[in-house]
Amino acid sequence: MNAVSRRRMLISGSTALMLPNLESNLHAARGSSAGIPKRLVFLTMGYGVNSENWFPSTDQVGTEYDLPPLLESFGDLKSDFSIIQNLTNQRLAGPHAGSQNFLSCASLGKKGDGNSVSCDQLAAQVLGQDTRHSSLAIAGSRWRVDGHGSYVSWSPDGKPVGTYEKTSAVYTALFGTGGKAAEVLAKIQRQQSSLDAILGNARRLNGEISTADRHRVDEYFTSIRNIESRLSKAQDWVERPYPTAPFPQPPGRIGGKEEIELMLDMMVVAMQSDSTRVLSYMIPTLRVLQSLQTRVNPHQMSHKASGDLDPQSVHQRRDRMLAELVSGFIRKLKNTKEADGSSLLDHSLVAYGSSLRQGHGTSNVPLLLAGHGGGGLMQGQNIVCKPKVTPLANLWLSMLRHVGVQTNQFANSDRVLTEVGFA
Repeated sequence: MNAVSRRRMLISGSTALMLPNLESNLHAARGSSAGIPKRLVFLTMGYGVNSENWFPSTDQVGTEYDLPPLLESFGDLKSDFSIIQNLTNQRLAGPHAGSQNFLSCASLGKKGDGNSVSCDQLAAQVLGQDTRHSSLAIAGSRWRVDGHGSYVSWSPDGKPVGTYEKTSAVYTALFGTGGKAAEVLAKIQRQQSSLDAILGNARRLNGEISTADRHRVDEYFTSIRNIESRLSKAQDWVERPYPTAPFPQPPGRIGGKEEIELMLDMMVVAMQSDSTRVLSYMIPTLRVLQSLQTRVNPHQMSHKASGDLDPQSVHQRRDRMLAELVSGFIRKLKNTKEADGSSLLDHSLVAYGSSLRQGHGTSNVPLLLAGHGGGGLMQGQNIVCKPKVTPLANLWLSMLRHVGVQTNQFANSDRVLTEVGFA
């Protein structure tokens, strides 16, 4: 069987990742799960978008609306997504908290410390029971540079969920490192022993330091506990083969929009192989700016570009490139077929948005919801909610209920979004 290069795969963006040498491996990895699973994807950008060119007119409610200039790349997908206006993350401590509570809508307080469970992790408790990874939380660069704050995914105990920060790390998580099961198990056990020793030292250290330092040490060792949790689940899966990798392992850092594109491609494979059903990705805006060959940093741009509508300005080109990357991802989901002939997009929900607009605005956050979630939704709309009083948490509650999480409340939610067809 001939190998197919990554370049060839990316060139054929309209046909996604449906390669002959993947068909048997990817569907075999699905295991004995009954029916086709639902999947959730959360894509967050750091410093938001220019609302003048990103949102449709509020006078064009429903399906008959004109796509705004910055979303023109979604034109052929119009029946597969909706734009939801006037959602507000009312508990955001301030614009510099970034994405920290985007998926939790937790009350961060003045310092922005701590958090509560994020919606992706609640979904992972239901959707992640039969997959190699309960969820994948991906961060593409140093968070504060991109306006993401700290983490976006938070465990039920309010601790940050460890993120995969390099393309090579995501690749290893999805396709393994090779080796026989006994060798892999021995390696996992060695890593667990090392972590046990580190955590033991941490407990002794906590008795010898100040309260303030203890908080910092606890934050550090949270990442160790996250690794320990991953290793525990990896041990349960050691006898089950990884799906075949569709391209060689990439370097840790690629840079530019190519790095984002590769991450999104691997996310498609993760969903198609049923390696996970819940993904979050803190998109690295700085990588886009690198591709645009500008030295303007994301934070500076967010402060100064709120009124500039010149199509050739840096922030407009950035927003357009982000939209092209995300629409390309959604297009691949639509063109990647399930065993019954339906598509990944038919059974997935993809939320793309931010806690901010340009100019550091925190109300009416940009939010695009794509996918059909297994059916029952009414996509293709420009939905305009009541301004300033419609919590972003309403969307997360709606999505959680749609995938089987038994709850009537999430954070400060007050209803499900029936406008989209949620019940």
